[in-house]
Amino acid sequence: MQKNKGNIDLGKIKSFWTVLLLILCKVLYVRKQVMNIEDYILIRRIQNGDPGAFETLVRKHYQNIYQFCVRRCNGDTALAADLTQDTFLKLIEHIQQYRLTGKFINFLLTIAVNTCNNHFKKKSPDIVDMDTLSAVPSNLNISEEVLRQEDAKIIQQAIDRLPDIQKEVVILRFYHDRKLKEIAAITGVSLPTAKSRLKQGLDKLKRYLDKEDFKA
Repeated sequence: MQKNKGNIDLGKIKSFWTVLLLILCKVLYVRKQVMNIEDYILIRRIQNGDPGAFETLVRKHYQNIYQFCVRRCNGDTALAADLTQDTFLKLIEHIQQYRLTGKFINFLLTIAVNTCNNHFKKKSPDIVDMDTLSAVPSNLNISEEVLRQEDAKIIQQAIDRLPDIQKEVVILRFYHDRKLKEIAAITGVSLPTAKSRLKQGLDKLKRYLDKEDFKA
């Protein structure tokens, strides 16, 4: 029996969108790989004494590191600019020891995290957050939707109230799209600890954002 030409072949449509999705995923993967290769080439040039390559690397990653520092510093843009500069100064001090393994942005974020932490350790005594002593949860789905539903300014105000160890994990996960394994490496903790800090931070954010007096 001949098929009606007016009928829509849903199977072909699904196949088309599946192929398109696969192509887009491959393009994004290739783009990330190209970005990594660009970083490696720049780093090799820096290690070989090319000052222009370092300027290029700074321009490429400055905003990413600056935005991390702004959020980590509770919106203090002047302090964030200073810490961003310190981050790149420390990068140039250690660039000769850098080995071309892993993602360079993770290496750079590690320096930024340590730079910010060292600054705030000098400003105030260490405080033990008792929440970190609780059991490590297995489900992380609890509050991710909160970050999509609430106004960005209010979210940032809530993030500012988090303990530093939870704040940096939330920032890395939702503003820099780092995976938990990467966050653990960047912050120098185990994967279960990174999961715990993220879960505790998200729980606190939800409580902060649910308070009527905070939203006002």
